[in-house]
Amino acid sequence: MSVKAPIPDCTNAPALEEAQHYRRSTLWITWLLGAAMLATVIGVALRLTDVESLAQLLAQAEPIWLVGALGLQALTYMAQGQIFRVVLKAGAQNLSLWEAGKLSLMKLFVDQALPSSGISGAFAVVASFVRMGFAKPVVLACLVLDLSGYFLAYVLSVGVALPVVIFQGHATAAITTTCLVFVAVSLALAVLTPRLAGNSHLATHVPGQRFSMINKGILLLTGADKQLIRNRALLWRITLLELVIILLDSATLWVLVRALGVSAPPLGLFAGFMLASVLRSIGIVPGGLGAFEAAAVVTLHWIGVNIAVALSATLLFRGLTFWLPMLPGLWLAHREWHATPKATALYTNADYWSPPISQLFSTLHSAETGLSSVQAKARMRSARVQAKGRPQGLAKLVIEQMRTPLVLILIAGALVALVVGDWLDAAIVWCIVLISAVLSAWYENRASTAVEQLRSKIALQATVRREGKTLDVAADQVVPGDILLLSAGSLIAADGRVLQALNCFISESLLTGETFPVEKLPGDCAPDATLGQRHNCVFMGTSVRSGTAEVLVTRYAEESEIGHIAKTLSLRPPETEFERGLRHFGGLLLRVMLVITIVVFGINILLHRPTLDTLLFAIALSIGLSPELLPAILSITLAKGAQRMAAKGVIVRHLNAIENLGAMDILCTDKTGTLTRGVVVLDGAMDVDGVANPHVLQLAVFNSSLQTGMRNAMDDAITLAGKDKVSCADVIKRDEVPYDFIRKRLSVVVANAPEVGTLMITKGALDNVLQVCTHLQRGERVSALNDSELAAIAQRFADWSEQGFRVLGLASRTLPDQPHYGRDDEKEMTFRGFLLFFDPPEPGVRNIIATLDKLGVQVKIISGDSHLVARHVAAAVGLPVARIITGSELSQMKDEALMHLAPLTTLFAEVDPNQKERIIRALQKTGHAVGYMGDGINDAPALQVADIGISVDNASDVAKQAADFVLLEHNLDVLREGIEEGRHTFANTLKYISIVSSANFGNMISMALASLALPFLPLLAKQILLNNFLSDIPAMGIANDNVDREWEKTPHRWNITEIRNFMVVFGLVSSFFDMLTFIALYLLAEMVPEVFRSGWFIESLLTQLLTIFIVRTYKPFYRSRPAKLLMISALGIGLLAIGLPYSPAASWFGLVPLPFHILGMVLTISLLYMVSAECVKHVFYRHQRLQRHRLSHRHA
Repeated sequence: MSVKAPIPDCTNAPALEEAQHYRRSTLWITWLLGAAMLATVIGVALRLTDVESLAQLLAQAEPIWLVGALGLQALTYMAQGQIFRVVLKAGAQNLSLWEAGKLSLMKLFVDQALPSSGISGAFAVVASFVRMGFAKPVVLACLVLDLSGYFLAYVLSVGVALPVVIFQGHATAAITTTCLVFVAVSLALAVLTPRLAGNSHLATHVPGQRFSMINKGILLLTGADKQLIRNRALLWRITLLELVIILLDSATLWVLVRALGVSAPPLGLFAGFMLASVLRSIGIVPGGLGAFEAAAVVTLHWIGVNIAVALSATLLFRGLTFWLPMLPGLWLAHREWHATPKATALYTNADYWSPPISQLFSTLHSAETGLSSVQAKARMRSARVQAKGRPQGLAKLVIEQMRTPLVLILIAGALVALVVGDWLDAAIVWCIVLISAVLSAWYENRASTAVEQLRSKIALQATVRREGKTLDVAADQVVPGDILLLSAGSLIAADGRVLQALNCFISESLLTGETFPVEKLPGDCAPDATLGQRHNCVFMGTSVRSGTAEVLVTRYAEESEIGHIAKTLSLRPPETEFERGLRHFGGLLLRVMLVITIVVFGINILLHRPTLDTLLFAIALSIGLSPELLPAILSITLAKGAQRMAAKGVIVRHLNAIENLGAMDILCTDKTGTLTRGVVVLDGAMDVDGVANPHVLQLAVFNSSLQTGMRNAMDDAITLAGKDKVSCADVIKRDEVPYDFIRKRLSVVVANAPEVGTLMITKGALDNVLQVCTHLQRGERVSALNDSELAAIAQRFADWSEQGFRVLGLASRTLPDQPHYGRDDEKEMTFRGFLLFFDPPEPGVRNIIATLDKLGVQVKIISGDSHLVARHVAAAVGLPVARIITGSELSQMKDEALMHLAPLTTLFAEVDPNQKERIIRALQKTGHAVGYMGDGINDAPALQVADIGISVDNASDVAKQAADFVLLEHNLDVLREGIEEGRHTFANTLKYISIVSSANFGNMISMALASLALPFLPLLAKQILLNNFLSDIPAMGIANDNVDREWEKTPHRWNITEIRNFMVVFGLVSSFFDMLTFIALYLLAEMVPEVFRSGWFIESLLTQLLTIFIVRTYKPFYRSRPAKLLMISALGIGLLAIGLPYSPAASWFGLVPLPFHILGMVLTISLLYMVSAECVKHVFYRHQRLQRHRLSHRHA
């Protein structure tokens, strides 16, 4: 029997070790040699030409060809990245094109800096993939296929190039020999590499110590995925992509020669380029420095390109392909080499449910006492990187802001302007774009920081054992190797293997769709066990319904089962109404923007306007309509709202739910702890005749104290009541049948109780306890439970319930000794009595419900309690009960009937968790924004499906995780303040959208019309961008603006039709006054473009500022006080707009001082616009109110 030698983990080391080796010894020598060779080539070339000729050539280079060369080089990085993506996809791994492009840039830098024929860069990419958590066999297959494809592509390319050179008569013996040797070596590597890869037997033949780099490489290849590397179709796809890279590089050189005014034969240039590339790839000096330049200049000269052009084109090519990518490549390589690797991905491709526990402990370097503190800290650093990703710094946020297609096109247009010599316009455009991006990113960064600080206050906790001690830690600090301690209500923080379990039932509906909880037990499962069959595993995101367990954590975050599903399906949270409204608004703007932009650009081209100016004008026009600061405005508005809500005791978990809270018009709530104090007291332990009985109390204390499942306030009340009366010291617990929401009862089996033998004690909902009873006990006498006794019990239950008591039943049964007891033993029991609980109404809740009603929010009770108890509580808090629907009625009711009855019903009683969810959905289907407030495990489904999920700080983990808001105080008054704050925030968001869309739409229409009527562009691109940027500065103050009290008194929802109508109506009003300005300027400015643009720039900016004050309120603008910041910023920007044409900076933006009679005219038109807009606003909102009134009557 052969024994496989262990394969060392070298994947994180080769590139770094090679780099360190070169840096310590010969790397500086190779760079020095390359620099000397490059200087020699340039010196010899300059002997054959002169510096002036070179300078003249470069100055006369055609810009469009230079831009084309840049584009070709960008495509090479995309092609290299696509190689990685193709192989990873074949191995069921996903990599974004953006990440692939960054890795290809890093690979280029490593290959250039460390001369090793492309091998160093390939190893560096492998190390990066492993750090990113990709499956190692697939990553190694990527390395093998990349290298094999690279060598095959060079074999094919040189095989074409060499005959061409021979045919042209330029092939010397040295050239031919070098090329043939290169082809032979490359072919050998292309053939041998896949054959060596995946062959694990090689590991036994390689020395185990002091590996050379070659030995390490061979060992590394043995772990590659055989199926992938033997896939010939995949290999040829990679080879084709490598050929594309070679062709793109040679095309880049051809384009650069063409940019210098020379047309070279493509085939001859390709042949010469390949000969030069052979020298570049041999690996003597970094990137073939000097050798490539010499060969390129000579081969270009062979095909008729003069020395000056050949040298210039070669230096430009090296600048684009070697020197220009060096800085970003160095930065990316530095980041990768110093990146924190993802936490151990030991089980990315291996199961953890079938190996023995001892093997798992060994692999994870853990023990039953848990991790050491040192191990935990090291793994937590990796955990934060994997769970949250690399923190987004300000620079990255700025880049994200500038990655929108319109902004990128604008930057590219400005680059073209720079190339053709208009550097001032290019600089201004870039500065405005950059400042806008920085400002937006800064606001978003502030907002996200503030929200994270708030969320940290209610971070989920997990209980772990480390170094033998039990600790509570943040859930995101649980790492592989931890011992996780679970109990009822816990939200499981990671995947793991069950070590011990006691009546542990887990809700896995999130993963498997299974409705009922699944019992978890220690033991082994088959390697091919499906997710639902792994009874010895728990999974991240699921929750413990009852019992306890100890779990060895094996996977977490992206490596967990839920993480894999999220990555595979690109899961995201359900879209909120606010997000849906934003999406529709964005779609509206996009359609309008595309139509106007295309029309304006097309007509201006037909009118023979300058193409570049027209392009920049059209793009700027598009950006003018798009509210580019909307993400920043939304972020800061929502974050400010979240901070204000936190100050009032409401923590926001999902920012976009703030608007939903403001739109809420129905609030469903459980009564306990919301309408009542939540302090449950055991008022009495009664026998079957309704008389207080200490023996009934004793049995209830045994049941509540010894159970380890899901505890609630009633268990605590029972334990507290028997604290000084009942002792459990001598009682031995034999087993437990945990509570579930189907049986609605809990049983504990005990021995050594005062009664003889083994006793099962059951408590639960009265009807559910009576279902398993056949007898009842009075004193010492046991009798049959007949119909008359049941009627008496039901009457007592009704009497107590009408008084507001919650009543549970208690039963017992003597059982024989046996190893295990279960649900089947809950039969033929003896009814022992009643447990009466009382939870008094919360003081002041009656007034709060009345206030919520005035705010347009109906309160409905959804309770699992008896309808009699729920009715009593509703009456006590002043909630009128027009109709009651019980759980039994719900189970018989069709969805259509429930949709009709739910809005008319105030009280739902005796319902189970699934019925709560059904009620919420029925109310939503009737057009209501529904909130649900709950704190228990059974509330999680309703919290998840509600538009607004609300929980409390001491709720179960499952409930808090499902909620959008967490109340730090357990009362409805805090919620009332939250509703008002939500409406405040929503109002300010709508203000910004209405202001920007109407003003920008009006300006866009005006500029489109003016560009068609005028013999010149009405505004330059830089003036449009400056106008848009300046008008957004005061608009950012809207985040803290005051809101009219009248607006906060009613719920408001997204109305995309009203926003569209508002944008069109006010846009046309704005456009009318813009046209009036055009006519006045046409008559007074005598068609001088600079004067015209200056006048309209001022008028356009002033009308946008005035729009802010008009649109921010439904009332006349002078009756609503704006925030100070908004007022000051608007006044400051208005003065800046008037003064800018008279300032020294005016010429930068193409502005000129206006004659005072023209300035006076502009100011007069602006004031007329303000008066007219106020009148139009009054008419518009009156019309909207009438429409809403008609619609409400029609629906009624």
